[in-house]
Amino acid sequence: MTSAVASSDAAQRRFGTNQPLVTIVTPSYNQGPFIERTIRSVLCQDYPNIEYIVLDSMSTDKTKCVLKKYDKYITRIVREKDDGQSFAINRGFSESSGQILAWLNSDDCYSSSRVVSQAVAYLVANSTVDMAYGRRLYIDGHGNFCTSYPYHEFSEDQLRISDFIPQECAFWTREIYDRSGGCIDTTYDFAMDYELFMRFLAHGAKFAAINSVFGLFRYYQDQKSRSLWLDVGIPEVARIHTKYCEGPVSDVRMQKNFVEHFWGVSEMITPVSYKRYHELRGPFSSLAATSRGISQLDAWVSQRDVKILSRCK
Repeated sequence: MTSAVASSDAAQRRFGTNQPLVTIVTPSYNQGPFIERTIRSVLCQDYPNIEYIVLDSMSTDKTKCVLKKYDKYITRIVREKDDGQSFAINRGFSESSGQILAWLNSDDCYSSSRVVSQAVAYLVANSTVDMAYGRRLYIDGHGNFCTSYPYHEFSEDQLRISDFIPQECAFWTREIYDRSGGCIDTTYDFAMDYELFMRFLAHGAKFAAINSVFGLFRYYQDQKSRSLWLDVGIPEVARIHTKYCEGPVSDVRMQKNFVEHFWGVSEMITPVSYKRYHELRGPFSSLAATSRGISQLDAWVSQRDVKILSRCK
């Protein structure tokens, strides 16, 4: 039996079809400088069965023009005022039909045309895995490489301390989503992804890390993850830790856990290595950026033709 036939049989057994439908949701509000590359990174995927839903909360910048430009390519566009990012994502998933789900924020991108195909192939080949995620590269507002973290297998214990899963790199099954309540918790404005992943864990989900870059996470001055961490992020994460773990975890401990997860160094267990990590982290990022030899990592989306996805309007 060839690998293609085996893969087809496995897909049939798990999803009832050779090519399970993948729903990708993009919530949007005033990300005019970035949203075209976000959209193109979805439309340029080589996987043939994607449902793409974009929900824009009546942006006042050039987002409207970008959405009009790609209207015929996107499965569904909703332009209505909403109550925030969580509400938009929730609506997108509630109106979707995919057997595999993901969301991609309107300032991030997929890293190549093969991301969705790789995610689907992994979930097909590993029928006990409920959510799979790849690696992330950090880019600035211009698409230039900033930094990255090495591959590390999933750790339930470490996820209970800090969220190391790159949201834009994650794909999960409709089955685990429905089993875990079938919704995004709209009481969260910042850590809704971490809450969802912890809820998956509470409902018996099996996670898997894939050693392949899936996402380009844009890190810039006005970015939500950067500007709201202290005032909104930390209190919301404390709620999650109280609900699913043994209580709040300090910001310092979360940061140290993040470093330990990816780099295997601990201030308590390996103090010398921990100190060396902090000494070398900056130079490493600079060297990595130089060695890539590519300035704009998201430029690939402009070098491929987009696909017309199946209409659902």
